[in-house]
Amino acid sequence: MKNSFLKNGFYNTVGGVVRIGLAVLTIPILIRMLGIEEYGLWILAYAVVQVVNLAEAGLSVATTVFVSQDIEKEDADDLSNSLSETLTVTFGGMLIFATLAAIALLFGAEAIVSLFPKLGQVQQLTIQHALQIGGLVVWARLLQRVLIGVEQAYQRYDLTNLFNTIESLLLSFGMLIVTWLGGRTIALMQWQAVAAIAILLSHVWVFRTLTHNIKLHVNWNQKRGLAIARYSLMTWLTSLGGMIFARGDRLIVGALLGSEVLGVYATITDLTTVINRLSDLPVQPLLPALTKIITILDKDKNKLQQQIKQAVEINTLVALGLGTVFFTLAPFLMHVMLGDVVKSEYILAFRIEILIEALYSLYAVGYYVLFSVNAVVENFVIHLFSSLLSILLIFIFSNRFGLIGAVLGNAGFMCVLSIIFLGMKYLNINPNTWLRWYSFPLFSFIVFAIVGFLVKDSLECIFCLGIVQVIMLIKWFFDSQSKEDNAISKYFNYKKIGTLFFYKNKKY
Repeated sequence: MKNSFLKNGFYNTVGGVVRIGLAVLTIPILIRMLGIEEYGLWILAYAVVQVVNLAEAGLSVATTVFVSQDIEKEDADDLSNSLSETLTVTFGGMLIFATLAAIALLFGAEAIVSLFPKLGQVQQLTIQHALQIGGLVVWARLLQRVLIGVEQAYQRYDLTNLFNTIESLLLSFGMLIVTWLGGRTIALMQWQAVAAIAILLSHVWVFRTLTHNIKLHVNWNQKRGLAIARYSLMTWLTSLGGMIFARGDRLIVGALLGSEVLGVYATITDLTTVINRLSDLPVQPLLPALTKIITILDKDKNKLQQQIKQAVEINTLVALGLGTVFFTLAPFLMHVMLGDVVKSEYILAFRIEILIEALYSLYAVGYYVLFSVNAVVENFVIHLFSSLLSILLIFIFSNRFGLIGAVLGNAGFMCVLSIIFLGMKYLNINPNTWLRWYSFPLFSFIVFAIVGFLVKDSLECIFCLGIVQVIMLIKWFFDSQSKEDNAISKYFNYKKIGTLFFYKNKKY
């Protein structure tokens, strides 16, 4: 594995911070301009569109994996034929699925809206029209997925993140302008469609740039088609599990508790999703980097273990560090997002969701390891079980405890942490070894959270605890990296930094 893992992880993280920052900053402004009820309507319509995006059938990940294998071929004719076979299956399949999904939204919007009886007649008509426009959004974004898969296979995470960031800028500022001009849910969906088409054309240009020396042509190969179909199916089922949890919860909350509570719930989960997304981005390039995992295991097991340890520590530092910061600043963040409508119940629900999100975000490394070793069945089963359990708990607890219950139901998704055990088993890394990587930061975070809930009314105490916890996490990361001869420590002298910050007054 080359240092491209760190470089691509850096591109992912920088792009992700910008995109997530834009999204988070946009939310409170939209809430104030639209009102919490109309914002809940928009969230409901957009959640349906995102669920329909599951029509991608796992072809985006399959494109990355199979194109990564194709471009290793040195002979020009073999490369041309092999890549043409892969893209004939993936792009052709995605074009079919995208078109069917768009048609389904166009003609099935009325039936979908009927599933939300608590909405008024005007609200139902609004969402129906928004969903029909959303069909175009789905079509454009699904086709983007295959093109992004090619970019990632070529290790061009810089370009992928550049255009994804441009799309976020277009969406965020465009939505604010549309709302400022008086637009509501339907107008917001129209702008989503315009931005999606523009970015699709940009990815087409990048694709042609990357493959301009290759003679691509329609080339159907049944054996290749079946191989991609099998891999895509299991990848899609895994994504289905994740999407059921990520967007199915909103559909349930909207149906059971109405658009106003959904607006608050969506705000809480959108904020905490930042923890999962930012902790995932630095380790995402593990997927193409570990494609030849068996060869690497045979040649240099120690180097592989060091790379996995590094990924685990980066993921853990970001997940638990952000969890600590969010937990500490929960009252402030809620007032920024929701304004004067904030209640103590909202802050409690937010802190519970922060704890859940930070803990299950630790599964990221195991997730990409299972994809890399083609253990997609196990990945799917764990994701689907965790998602269905979470959705069931959200349904039960929402009926009983309202907003707090809906948030508590998210704890069911923590079952995905079992992916770590399987991933490390496939890599033949001893449990005693990798459990030590997690032990200190996990223990300190849990203690911090317990004490935080006990002294929840003392903001000064929680603030001091948060500072101590963040310092401890950073010190743990510095100490661990200083012991390793890896790519990160070549850029930073961790022993010197650790001495400066943590042992300044200690005499040796």
